[in-house]
Amino acid sequence: MSSLVLDPHLTWRFSEPPSVTVNHPKKETHGWDCQAPGCQAGQSRYHDARDAAEDADIHERTEAMALFEPGALVVFVGPGAAGKSRFASAFPADWVVSLDELRRRLTGDAGNQTVTPQAVQIQDLLVETRLKYAETTVLDSTNVEAAVRARLVERARRWGRPVVAVVFVTALDVCLLRNSKRPTNRRVPDEELKRQFELTTLSLPLLAGEGFTDVRTIGAGWRTGLALA
Repeated sequence: MSSLVLDPHLTWRFSEPPSVTVNHPKKETHGWDCQAPGCQAGQSRYHDARDAAEDADIHERTEAMALFEPGALVVFVGPGAAGKSRFASAFPADWVVSLDELRRRLTGDAGNQTVTPQAVQIQDLLVETRLKYAETTVLDSTNVEAAVRARLVERARRWGRPVVAVVFVTALDVCLLRNSKRPTNRRVPDEELKRQFELTTLSLPLLAGEGFTDVRTIGAGWRTGLALA
């Protein structure tokens, strides 16, 4: 099985100052563009930034929901600051199981690694239950270790669900730069991030043999650049 490149329909959002807007010279306008190649969505301009954001969110969610077979377990694989959580934000919130979010719910601090074992227990319960009821689930965590992925594949197989690996092939220097701009509590030590990057690279040719029914890759070519953390 060869991996397929995934071009996510993520949006770039912007405001135009009054001097740029021809039709409404005295008012700031707002807009968004889709970064997926060939997508022409987002040509309108808005007076209210909230309206622009709402339409951009709807576009991202509509496209994201159509990417995978219903009931699938979608496993992100990639180092810290590779863009995983930005992509996860395009999906309905109840589809996404995020270790960072679970740590935040437990302690108020998404970077509190001391509660990772408890967060993993909650993650496992959520994944197991959603698989049982054939609910599409997006797992937003690094998953760079083969043993971790093996447990996830086994769960999906037990319930007869498709299991998809989405590998983030973001360049190491981009990950390191994004990571350096994170709040201190969310920052991954550089050596650990390099280890995660190396394991991600090594995993790519092995995923089909691990039992994934589909393998996709996402590159680093999004215009949001450093905002994808």
